[in-house]
Order: sequence, then structure tokens, then C-alpha cells
Amino acid sequence: MPQKGQKTITISGKTLQKLEKKYHLQVAKQPSLSFASFIAESAIIELERRQILQKAQLISLVGFSEDSVILKDAKKENRLIEVQIRDKRLKCITEDKFDCIHVGFALALPEVRKALHK
Repeated sequence: MPQKGQKTITISGKTLQKLEKKYHLQVAKQPSLSFASFIAESAIIELERRQILQKAQLISLVGFSEDSVILKDAKKENRLIEVQIRDKRLKCITEDKFDCIHVGFALALPEVRKALHK
């Protein structure tokens, strides 16, 4: 019986096997990680990923150079957004943030990841 504020879930056999394989890989890196914590963290990551994908549908790549990415954000009236690569980090110049949706979108671009690893 779950405690107050908690729920018990049922996972199909095939899905459980996949999750257990991924858990064993992760627990090799983090020995103190419990299966429940792994599942909870995985669920949160998936929810965040879905939220980012939903927002990213309105963003498109306009241009890319060695140290910056220009994006167009339809949600912001097709405004051009600049994300700069600084000291192997990305910063959205338009919003003056290191962790906005534009930085996440830019980080997903293979060209940007390659530039970050130089």
C-alpha cells in the first residue's frame, strides 16, 4: 500500500525489462541509486523532454557560425534569437539566460554539439 501522496504503478513485462536494463547501466555509475529513484527521475526527464519538444516546434534554425546560432521563434512573433557559444557553454543573448528553450534547442543541433567539443 502506498503512503499518502504516493501512487503504485504497474508496468508491462517488456517495458519493465527495458527499464531494468537501463537501471543496471545507471546503477553501475551511481551505486546508491534505487530503482524507485531511477524511475521517478526518468519520468521527470521524459515530461521535461516532451515540454521542450512542444515548445521547440515553434523554433527553427536560421543560421550558424563558429560562435553563434540564429534561431527564429514563431511564438515570439518570428523574432530572431541569438544563442552564443562562450567558453564551451551556450547563452541566449536575447533572453540573457543559460537555460532557456532557445539554448536547449541549440544544444540539440549536431553542429552546435560539434562546436562545443572543439
